[in-house]
Amino acid sequence: MPDRHIARILPLQGFELPEVADLIYAAALGEGASWRDLGDRLMSLMDAQRATLWLANEFGKTGNLLMRRDSYDDEYASRYVVLDPYRQAAGKIGLEEAQRLRGDVRLGHEIVADSSYVRSEFYTDFGRKSSRRYLIGGLIGTSEVIPLGLHRDAASRPFADDDKRTLALLIPHLKRALQMRAQLTPTASALGAGALDVLPLGVIVVSQEMKLLYCNAEAAALLEEPRFGLFATRHGRGPGTGTNESGLRARHPEDDAQLRRLVGAASRGAAGGGMRIRARPGALPSEPVTLWTLICPALRHLSSPGQPNMGTGVIRGAATVLVRRLLAPSAPSSALLTDLFRLTRSEAEVAAILAGGVSAEDVARARNVSLDTVRSQIRAILKKTGASSLRDFERIVALGSTMQAASASRPPFGNQVASHPEER
Repeated sequence: MPDRHIARILPLQGFELPEVADLIYAAALGEGASWRDLGDRLMSLMDAQRATLWLANEFGKTGNLLMRRDSYDDEYASRYVVLDPYRQAAGKIGLEEAQRLRGDVRLGHEIVADSSYVRSEFYTDFGRKSSRRYLIGGLIGTSEVIPLGLHRDAASRPFADDDKRTLALLIPHLKRALQMRAQLTPTASALGAGALDVLPLGVIVVSQEMKLLYCNAEAAALLEEPRFGLFATRHGRGPGTGTNESGLRARHPEDDAQLRRLVGAASRGAAGGGMRIRARPGALPSEPVTLWTLICPALRHLSSPGQPNMGTGVIRGAATVLVRRLLAPSAPSSALLTDLFRLTRSEAEVAAILAGGVSAEDVARARNVSLDTVRSQIRAILKKTGASSLRDFERIVALGSTMQAASASRPPFGNQVASHPEER
């Protein structure tokens, strides 16, 4: 292994990894960087000529987000996608096996024998000229299994085990960033800094020692409600308003220990993780849980909501905790849907009903209009929201219950976390 490659890998673990992680979150949330910026950085880091991550963009159109579309993409989509040996191998993997392999990183020859690949029609007619001689890839596990791939041309050396270790460090951050993207957008990007207080999704920023640095309105409401499994140990303050002495705790001892572990890991630069929070100590496994939490590195623009255009940088020594109620689904406000997607009043009213799973026929009967009218409105709603189907529209609106305006009874943006008796 060349010495120059050793010099490139070691700085990644000490210094370059946090910078790449910052860029991953920035690209995923559209804050200060693009997916192409990330693609350029990944290709430079991995000495690769091509990078692929096929996802829907902000307009709902699926494509490779890491590179500008070129003639090779068109050629691949029109003919060579069905001849791709790697894709054929992936197609033989069942859903259960694909789920198990999430986060796994493989070299090309570990997927398809190198001798078979170089003799394939795909490589001789297409891969050779499009810099697809060597491959390294991994599966990112979110609500679906998403492949990430990097390619080198024939003039380059093959990817090796040290490259696998490098990519394995980054894939967990990609997974967490995509989860945050699903939870926080399009709401946060559509409404700006004030979006955090209209989210029924709780946003909490804590230090490595579990001290509260910031809570949005939904999080403050959750922490003061005794029936939920999280609470604040003392009276706390928002960022920039004085010393913060509040602490975040889980009522169930096992949940509290796991929460502390995940926050500690995320605050030290790891990707964090997700967990369910039980409602009370002694709850049986068969009893329903009330909260789902996603713990990830603290992002600067979430912890500084009063300062717009901060960009997305990861704050060292802190973590973000996203909290969602599992047993309290809420219908979206038609006014908020109008603000988010520029729907007409009539379209927003129909969209609010559809988000609850009601059929087009039921909407037509309830509104005393023709089914054709409702179907026309549905087409307009799907186009404006970028959804491919009603099911996709429900996912956009309902995932994380992020689309409902906060109730007027909740404290104003950035206000103090309501005091709560300290529990041991």
